[in-house]
Amino acid sequence: MYTNKAYIIKTKTNLHVGSGDTNFGIVDKEVQRDSITSLPIINSSSLKGAIRDHFKDFLAETNETIGDTEVKPFVFSTIFGDEQKNLDSDDTKTYSKLPKQGLVKFIDAKLLFLPLRSNKKPFFYVTSLETLKEAKSFLASFGILIEFDSIQTNGKSIVLGTESATVEDVDCEALNADFSKLKALFGIQNLAIFNDEDFNEAVSALPVIARNSLDNGKSVNLWYEEVVPRESIFYTVFCYYNNLDDSAADKKGKTDKKKFEMAYKLFENKLLEDSIQIGANASIGYGITNFLRIGESHE
Repeated sequence: MYTNKAYIIKTKTNLHVGSGDTNFGIVDKEVQRDSITSLPIINSSSLKGAIRDHFKDFLAETNETIGDTEVKPFVFSTIFGDEQKNLDSDDTKTYSKLPKQGLVKFIDAKLLFLPLRSNKKPFFYVTSLETLKEAKSFLASFGILIEFDSIQTNGKSIVLGTESATVEDVDCEALNADFSKLKALFGIQNLAIFNDEDFNEAVSALPVIARNSLDNGKSVNLWYEEVVPRESIFYTVFCYYNNLDDSAADKKGKTDKKKFEMAYKLFENKLLEDSIQIGANASIGYGITNFLRIGESHE
């Protein structure tokens, strides 16, 4: 009943999607984290809200054309959800059975790679075997099969290449092998695979930035904010309902299912083309991200 598509989200600037939890430690505002792994995540509600806000003006005002077919703004509202009373009479007849909550399910975005400084490269994209394994298993549960190179680290932290390196105070041995599938799938170079202990320590110590509010040049509110650094990579899944009526067509020969598929295609094209702002502090350039589709389920 659902078509599932997997995307990676690459942060182009620092990202702060706040947890909202009360904290009496040094860091006043922490990022959202997975309740089991403690890895940074972007909760589905935050992700959907950011994307919906980005598309709000684009979807609400003018018709868009895909191929030779005009896609009405109200069709886009079926992606995010809308009150049907806002639809005109003809639209209501055509889409009388559509749920108000929207036909797309947005899933939490999970951290996959964290950029860390090195003495040999400006930075390495760092993950762990367990994180890669969980990503592969998670996507498979949605019918999305991804393949990448087999990696054996024997419990060590390694860099992929011919030369060993120190990555954020972790000494990594070189593992010279072909990892073209992994690099091509995520569009990255300079990879490091930490053991679980080193990776957990790295993700528990994200950068903390001091922020200050000034009144006539005097500090009136100093606080500390945790951020996910630029070039971090998350993965997520969007699931869209594909069991719409495919029998009754309108005057132009388009069924409910065809109309929604066209709307989702136009939505996805713009999603992949645009830079999407996620989280807080948009006015100072936080949260600029790019999306890339890496796979989809097949019926």
